[in-house]
Amino acid sequence: MKAIKSLTLFFIFILMLHSCSSPKLRKNQLDLEKFDLNFDVAAFYTDEIEKAQKNMKESDNLLEKRNKENLSKKEREKLTEKIWELLRFHVIQIDTVFKGEFTKEKTPMAYRYDMRSWSTRDSLAYFQKMHFCKINMATSLKGDFMALVTESESKGTDDFKALLDYLKQKHGKPTVKENSFYNGSFTYHWELDDRLLAIFSRYDNKESSLKLGIEVTEDGVKADTTKQPTHVTRLFILKNQYKQDSILRRFTRGDWISFNDILSDDR
Repeated sequence: MKAIKSLTLFFIFILMLHSCSSPKLRKNQLDLEKFDLNFDVAAFYTDEIEKAQKNMKESDNLLEKRNKENLSKKEREKLTEKIWELLRFHVIQIDTVFKGEFTKEKTPMAYRYDMRSWSTRDSLAYFQKMHFCKINMATSLKGDFMALVTESESKGTDDFKALLDYLKQKHGKPTVKENSFYNGSFTYHWELDDRLLAIFSRYDNKESSLKLGIEVTEDGVKADTTKQPTHVTRLFILKNQYKQDSILRRFTRGDWISFNDILSDDR
């Protein structure tokens, strides 16, 4: 009996240790060059999802208080700042990917964790000297890591060229395919022993983008809607187990679309 109790405590300790050691969004920067393909995707996003739910509820209560109660101008401004502070989280949308999405019979195939809000000032992950402000992942129905796509924005192409040169030096000549979605852009990819690695870059003039930025200072909250053209770089990692699978080709929206071509049958 004593041995069983000791064994139970041991397994509880191991589970707690695993939970504590799993990387978390915003708490741990991911080194994408050394990325572990046995990554715990759910654990990575869970804290931020829970934070979003908690903060949204609290901000709604403060908003109701600000609008209903007879407050001074200074009190209203403080509440407004508090509300904006609470809204500083990443919105993570979890979607089910279906086979036969546009037919009556839909068969679940995978899950997508897509980031719907982010700040270009964040550095959530990095590969060499390039830092990424946004990271989306996909899992199998069992929760196993399948793929990720990260995004970086910069004023020029120096960072992208440096990373491309580094990858060429380390992994050799890449396969280059013209991107069918973004005319004049190219995707570079390498088929490695355990993963497919790809990068893509394009110029974004921001004409079709909606920017709703804020800046909180001692003088209050200031809206920032200035659109600055940037070069957008995306990096893609796909576990080889799913390379021949059709699942990733069904990711027809968002950042994933940049890499659909390399998964086509003619690659």
